[in-house]
Amino acid sequence: MNKQTTSGQIRTLRKNKGLSQEALAEMAGINLRTLQRIEAGDTIPRGETLRLLAQALGVDVEMFSADAFAVPVAIPPAPVVEDPGVLKLLNLSALSLWVMPLGNVLLPLAFWIYKRNTVAGVAEFGKRVLQFQIAWTVLTYGIAFTAMFSAFFGHLGMPQFALYSTSTLVVINTIVIIWTHFQIGRGKDRVLGLV
Repeated sequence: MNKQTTSGQIRTLRKNKGLSQEALAEMAGINLRTLQRIEAGDTIPRGETLRLLAQALGVDVEMFSADAFAVPVAIPPAPVVEDPGVLKLLNLSALSLWVMPLGNVLLPLAFWIYKRNTVAGVAEFGKRVLQFQIAWTVLTYGIAFTAMFSAFFGHLGMPQFALYSTSTLVVINTIVIIWTHFQIGRGKDRVLGLV
């Protein structure tokens, strides 16, 4: 009997006993629609429902196949591939800071979320890139906002400082991104190790 599914076993036992679906549902004390869904294979009977059906059919619950209690098996993850080109692309995506504000965080974040489970090294390297870019962004925008507020309150020397320091930080970030690109090309694993 273990060759059939639980729904098939219930249907076969019901027919062998000459019972209609209505009669079995009434004997078991369950809803007719529930029994119809079970026999159609749309629902797997569990716990009390399975016990009531087994009792009404005059069999032990253990007689039903183990698939009623089976835990869904997780699909194995896709194989992880080695691809340093993806690491380079993840790193270079931070250069989007030249095109859009916060692009140096948003684009690598999207890339990291998309590739972290499929390419070896992306999960860890992406975290380091994101940590560095978030720290850089907080520092750069912090200086810019400080300058805006100081100019608003009348300290006129601050905007020039903010302009020069923000420009310098953008250039430094670009140099770090390009340097990291070449380090990945040389096969170094531990780039952006300061973060």
